Amino acid sequence: MPETIKQILMRRDGLTANEADELISDAQDALYQYLKEGDLDSAEHICQEYFSLEPDYLFDLDII
Repeated sequence: MPETIKQILMRRDGLTANEADELISDAQDALYQYLKEGDLDSAEHICQEYFSLEPDYLFDLDII
């Protein structure tokens, strides 16, 4: 099973669970705002913007 965004942030970036949760929450908020504004290009690249991860992880944000 692939790693979750949270697991990657904790392993790769040394974030605590709470720090990873906060960053993920910020990304979810930004993703929701992009979708609300119809900015699909930014929404598609949210994982790159916040986590330096490819768009494959978009569904891990549990907003779509």
